[in-house]
Amino acid sequence: MGSAAQSALIDACAAWVSAHALLLFLLLPLGAATVAVAMARVSARAAPVVRAAGWGAAVALAGALFLTLAYAVTRPGVVVEFDSALAGALSMSMGDSLLWLLSWFTTLGDRDVLTVFAIVMTLALLARRQWGLALFCVAATGGGGLINRALKYGFERARPEHDHGFATALGWSFPSGHASAAMAVYGTACYLAWRLAPAPWRLPGVALAAGLVMAIGLSRVLLQVHFASDVVAGFAISFAWLVLCAAVAERQAASARRDQGVQ
Repeated sequence: MGSAAQSALIDACAAWVSAHALLLFLLLPLGAATVAVAMARVSARAAPVVRAAGWGAAVALAGALFLTLAYAVTRPGVVVEFDSALAGALSMSMGDSLLWLLSWFTTLGDRDVLTVFAIVMTLALLARRQWGLALFCVAATGGGGLINRALKYGFERARPEHDHGFATALGWSFPSGHASAAMAVYGTACYLAWRLAPAPWRLPGVALAAGLVMAIGLSRVLLQVHFASDVVAGFAISFAWLVLCAAVAERQAASARRDQGVQ
C-alpha cells in the first residue's frame, strides 16, 4: 500500500471512530466486561498448572504489546499517524455536552481519588490481619504508579493539543497515568473481591472493574488529553504488573494453605 493510500485509510478510520465516539464509549466497556468474565471463568476452572501458564502468557502478551507501542511512538509510522489523525478528528467532532460528561467521569481515574481508594483498601486489609493481601495491594497499586512515572519521564512524549476547556492535563503523555492507575487500583480491588467476597459477587465484580477501567481509558482519548496508544500502553504495562503481583499473592496463599495442612 502506498503512503498516500495508507494515509487516506488512517484518516478514514480516525474519522469513523470520532463519528461514533459515544457508541464506542458505551460498547467497548461492555465488550471488556464480557471478555474479562469469560477469562475469569476459564481461569477458575483450569488446573493450577494450566492457570499459571495462562497467567504467564497474559504477562508476556501484555509486555509485548507495550514494547511494540513503546517502539512505535518514538518514530514516524502508522501508530503515530493514527494517533494524530484521531486526536484531530475528535477535536472537530466532540460536542460540548459529551465533553462535559466525560470531564466528570474521568475523575474516577484521577490520582488523588485512586490513591485514597488504595489506602482505604490497604487499611481495611490490615484491620482484618490480611497481611499478605495488604502487601499485595501496596505492591500492585504503589508499584504500578512508580512504573508509570518512570516510563513517562523515560519517553517524554508530548500530549495532543486540547483547548476545549473541559479538561486539562499536565506532564508527559506516554503511557497514560489514568489508564495505568485505573487498571492497577480497580484491578487490585477486583482481585481482592475475588479472594474475599461471596461467590455470587465475584463475576459481577470482574465485569464492573473491567468495564470501568476501559471507560476511564476511553474518556482520556475522547477528551483529547491522551493519544490512543498512550492509553493502550498504560493498560498493557499495568495489567502485566498486576498479574505478576497477583501470581505472587496466589503462590503465598497456596503456601499458607499447605503449611496449615501440615499442622
